[in-house]
Amino acid sequence: MSILLVSTLAALVLAGCVGGAGTEGSAFSESCAAPSSIGDRDDNLSIFGNACASVVEFSEGGETWRIQTFRKGSGPLFVVPHDDENAALATAAAALQKYGGTVTVVETGGRRFNGRIDPNRNFDGGRLSCGKPGRSPQFVAAMVPGGRPIIALHTNSRGSAGTGGSGTISINSATPGATAFPASGPLASEDAMVILASTRGADAHRGLVERLNKAGVNVMVETVDLSKTDCSLSHYAAANGITYANVEAAHGDSATQKAILDIVMREL
Repeated sequence: MSILLVSTLAALVLAGCVGGAGTEGSAFSESCAAPSSIGDRDDNLSIFGNACASVVEFSEGGETWRIQTFRKGSGPLFVVPHDDENAALATAAAALQKYGGTVTVVETGGRRFNGRIDPNRNFDGGRLSCGKPGRSPQFVAAMVPGGRPIIALHTNSRGSAGTGGSGTISINSATPGATAFPASGPLASEDAMVILASTRGADAHRGLVERLNKAGVNVMVETVDLSKTDCSLSHYAAANGITYANVEAAHGDSATQKAILDIVMREL
């Protein structure tokens, strides 16, 4: 899997997809709009600058979905599933300007869930089947346009129950089925890390883990059991053979998240 990660990103670099490729100065086409014009109930979308913005609304799974997409040249797919994680949105906007690519965002007016559904437990499509009636084909198509490596962006409360905190993610308390590889340095707080996923265990990412650790980044590798899937984006990526990394930081800490993302883009 580590070889796939390297080769996929290398192909993007050779194609001009990573490292600043974009559409600076270009006019918006009829198929897209200025980010600030598409409307958002709680976020200022002008942070996406001159990206090409669009929005799609549909009903699926008993809920109405509103998915925003921002495009600027070629590059990775940055995914922000939770609308209450404002630092992640800021990181996505900065990444789009710096690296190019596509950003997809679930817009819920600042709520973590869309009605009764956690967006990051709704990737029921492709080779990942969660046993839900009707599955989620429209949601998956809107959030994961094909052909790009996926970089998920999340923030969480500090610490975890296992370390006396209020969050759900900590490098000091690995989640079930995951292996923690802690690092040291200014970016290696317990809340900040890169999460990778594989159906073949942590060894599948050994080289990448070593490079990220050497750069001072905590890493957690999730071993995905598709027979017990939680329908998360990491499971969807693992099931469908898509290059994937999740950059985690504490709520509000966009500076750390951006710094780790820069390392991820360099080391993948």
